[in-house]
Amino acid sequence: MSAIDLSKYQLTFDDEFNSRSISQTGDGTTWADIRPQWRFDANSDIGFGHSSFVDPASGYDPFNVSNGVLTITAVPDRTASGFPGSWESGLITTQGHFSQTYGYFEIRADFSNLAGAWNAFWLLPDHAIADPNNAGHWQELDVVENYGSFEKGIYSGIHTTDAAPNENWQQNLQVYSELPQPSGFHTYGLDWNEDTIGFYVDGQLVGSKPTPSDMHGPMYLLADLATQADPNNNADVANVPISSQIDYIRAYSHLPDTGTATSTPTNPDTAATPPPTTTTPPTGDGSTIGAGTHKLVLSISQDAYLGDAQYRVEVDGTQVGGIQTAHSLHGSGQTDQVLVQGDWGNGGHDVAVTFLNDAWDGTPATDRNLYLDGANYDGTDVADAQHALLGIGAFHFHIFDA
Repeated sequence: MSAIDLSKYQLTFDDEFNSRSISQTGDGTTWADIRPQWRFDANSDIGFGHSSFVDPASGYDPFNVSNGVLTITAVPDRTASGFPGSWESGLITTQGHFSQTYGYFEIRADFSNLAGAWNAFWLLPDHAIADPNNAGHWQELDVVENYGSFEKGIYSGIHTTDAAPNENWQQNLQVYSELPQPSGFHTYGLDWNEDTIGFYVDGQLVGSKPTPSDMHGPMYLLADLATQADPNNNADVANVPISSQIDYIRAYSHLPDTGTATSTPTNPDTAATPPPTTTTPPTGDGSTIGAGTHKLVLSISQDAYLGDAQYRVEVDGTQVGGIQTAHSLHGSGQTDQVLVQGDWGNGGHDVAVTFLNDAWDGTPATDRNLYLDGANYDGTDVADAQHALLGIGAFHFHIFDA
């Protein structure tokens, strides 16, 4: 088996679940918890299997973020929301806010081994292509599906409208593997290229398939814990809460010498017009992110090794803009000037700059670092806003309004 080499990729999306950023629509947060096309009532998504996906406004909150881990817990029917009699659980999606054509997508998770659990991490297209033969097929990339009653089995695969591979779906479109030691956290990844789609478990390739003709447009991310009432995987037998944990979800694009990939932030208000499949990822070189009357200017530089340093900016726990890329070399004495705009109100606010992609090969010349060289808020220099981020992690400082 071959291992994934992430030095050939650049990070475009990352949630380490160090804070909670989930809402019904995803506006202003990293994730939405209801798919608009599958909304069942004011606070739920119709779900699938024997479960509905609910927002905390339903009266039950399926999400908990603690110690860098998102826990999703499914419970027997507890509120008036959701399909009557179904379990209530959680789904998160970047639909309408982040999507990407090609690249590597990975989750690190500890899936439930309780009967009835149906765990999944998957991708769906921004703009579905019609099934030409009305044969009941669609576009979907399943990075991983796992069932609590058979914890060691990992099911990955492709759904496509192409007729030929559907003649034998299991042989042509599904990749099955098993975990020798299924308990605990494992990584599950998908490397989507123009010609092939490879599936990875714990960083090792477990199988690949040709890329279908309808898999060349941007797709968004989804992760969920559903439940089943099947004879071989029945949550109703024990009738106890079921929990799964997610440590992180990341997306990477291929660097130019390995393929073409771009992230595509999408706007639901213009979803009827397909966005281009290739755009330039946001950069930190004199860029402006966010919108509002308050202006925070960050001075950013880097040590570059096997690619530029990438980072994200959060104010009061909410990410502003996408993943940023540094360009100015710290040793040259130059810096990127990144304008962060927002309406944060009066009082104090927490700002976090998180370095995302540390790399090091044993010498000062082969090290990737990120530097916050200073900050200015609404025309006033910010004290204590200088820091060298020498490894993956966040640096926090405070800004204040009068």
